[in-house]
Amino acid sequence: MGFDCDIKLCDSLCCRNCPVLTEEEALTLIKKVKKEYGLLLELKKYFRKAEGEYGLYYAVKMIKGQCIFLNKEKRCRIYRCRPKLCELYPVIDVDMVDTRCPDVAKNKISKEILDMLKKRYADEIDERIKKEQTFNFI
Repeated sequence: MGFDCDIKLCDSLCCRNCPVLTEEEALTLIKKVKKEYGLLLELKKYFRKAEGEYGLYYAVKMIKGQCIFLNKEKRCRIYRCRPKLCELYPVIDVDMVDTRCPDVAKNKISKEILDMLKKRYADEIDERIKKEQTFNFI
């Protein structure tokens, strides 16, 4: 992506957001993780159903406010297969960046990289998810 962050500065802040996926994206993630890491993920164990105005989704489960995929060293166990919303962080919407991210606050991420991430968000995130205002866990 073009920058490396120091998780000691933010305590894996990016992994405190709850990425929401369509059912197809969740099932694709499960297949990729099995192929890449040999891990067998169960939909019910690793995701919570979330309902929005435009559909039914699957949110990555959080444990004590952190992503279920973090290991004890606060590193992602599925990094090479992580959801798009994780990959695009600190961009959290088409025109929104998480200003709590130390790399954003200290201007360590160039405007060009942020613009590229925003464009990818606009192009790659499911249209229904982009339109949702809130998700209700069911």
